[in-house]
Amino acid sequence: MQHLAKIPFPEVERLARTGDAVVILPVGVVEEHGAHLPLGLDSFAAEAYSEAAAPHLEEKGYAVIIAPTISYGVAHQALDFSGTLTLEPETLRALVVDIARSLARHRLDRLVILNGHRDLTHMKALDKARDLLVDEKTAQVLCVGFTTDDAVTAACYRKDVAELSRSVRADREGHGGEWETSLALFSFPDLVNRNIIEKLEPNFDYDLEAFRNESESYWRLTDGRGYFGSPQSASAETGRRLVSIRGRNIADVILNAWGAATEKSLISG
Repeated sequence: MQHLAKIPFPEVERLARTGDAVVILPVGVVEEHGAHLPLGLDSFAAEAYSEAAAPHLEEKGYAVIIAPTISYGVAHQALDFSGTLTLEPETLRALVVDIARSLARHRLDRLVILNGHRDLTHMKALDKARDLLVDEKTAQVLCVGFTTDDAVTAACYRKDVAELSRSVRADREGHGGEWETSLALFSFPDLVNRNIIEKLEPNFDYDLEAFRNESESYWRLTDGRGYFGSPQSASAETGRRLVSIRGRNIADVILNAWGAATEKSLISG
């Protein structure tokens, strides 16, 4: 696994020549996740899952390159909270397209967009970027993580994780709740405001359909708390297992779509 921003250009040339390179582009946002979690959580999550998926892909012959994270996205639902930033969907789409075209120019034309931010408009913008790139034959592109395809999202993020929950209402865990707090406690604990977690009452009594359909703002749905579920139920151990399982899940989705790199080599040969 290589991070694109940390290697010199000759190494990029070498990886491109193998024909087995796959670039993972983590995508997040700057958005509130409660008073206990950092605004960059979705970006940090996408990075953690990218790194967790990489070894599984390498076992199947891929040379994994992780591109610098797109840390801005569409976040209109949380704009009432200080610090939340948003792009227009067209801006996000154009940014992804420009990055992918640049990668393809260097013969890195197999791209996985790993999205850590659940927002319908945000996810649709990523879909449009993928569709354009595929239509113009710039690259092979997959959207994984949070996507508009609920089956893909479930395969990436929900498969084999339900049993990890310690929440009394696992069905109500969402944004800033047990799962994301656990991830943060494991992956970037220094950015978690631990002192406040025990003071945060569970937020189970919210309009689930309005949350899923994004018909109400996060401020209104949470009474200004910014989280859904029970941050107190989180643990670093849950986070460790969550990252491991989701990394494997994401790799499986990619491999199911594209097969192993060795298989591709045999087919092309």
